[in-house]
Amino acid sequence: MQKSSFAEYFTEKGERKSAIEALLDVLEIRFQPNNVQTLKPMIESIEELQTLKQLHREAVQVLSLDEFKRILES
Repeated sequence: MQKSSFAEYFTEKGERKSAIEALLDVLEIRFQPNNVQTLKPMIESIEELQTLKQLHREAVQVLSLDEFKRILES
């Protein structure tokens, strides 16, 4: 059975929200939560799920929050 575009829309929105939460969690665990909160609006404005997934991988690997900020801004 094929999903309707309505259902796909909400599935994608749910995945996007989960990806944002996972990304913020990694950043807060690795770096100070207060500093991460300054990036939250920029991260939440990202619409592409694939971009969020890539940023999550970057967040796990970067050495500093400043390095992550540079990646986020590029």
